[in-house]
Amino acid sequence: MPDFNSEITLSADPKKLFTLVTDYENYQKAFPDQLNEVSVISRKDSEVVTKEVLTFNIHLKNTKLYQKTIHIADYPRLVSNVIEGPFKGTVIRIKFDKLDNGSKVSVNAELKISLKYKFLSPIIKSKYKTILASLLYKMNNIAMES
Repeated sequence: MPDFNSEITLSADPKKLFTLVTDYENYQKAFPDQLNEVSVISRKDSEVVTKEVLTFNIHLKNTKLYQKTIHIADYPRLVSNVIEGPFKGTVIRIKFDKLDNGSKVSVNAELKISLKYKFLSPIIKSKYKTILASLLYKMNNIAMES
C-alpha cells in the first residue's frame, strides 16, 4: 500500500486555507487538465459527498477515472475518504496548524489502488503527492491575494 506523509509551511492563515481547500467545486479551476469534473452530490453538516472525474495519462493515452469521495471538514482537520472508484478505500487526512507567520499543513494519505491499476502504484502515488502539494500552494496564493 503506497502511503505517504508530508508537511508544508505556507504563509497564509490556516482558516483561510481551510475554507479554500473545502471549496471542492473550485478544484477543477486549479487543475483543469487532471480534474474534468468535481461536483457536490450532497451536504449534511460537516460532511460533503463529491463526484470526481480524473484524467491520468496512462501509456500515452488519457484515461478518465470516476470516483466518489466523502469529505468530513471540522477545522482544523479535513478527512477525505474515497468510497467509489479505482482508489476506493483511500483516506487523506489534512490538518491545518497556525504558526506565527502562517500555517503548517500536515498530510497523511493511505492510498488504496484497485488491482487493475496496481502496477501503476508508484506513478499514482507521485501524482497524488504532486496534486495535493500543488493544490495547497495554489490555495495559499489565492488566500494571500484576498
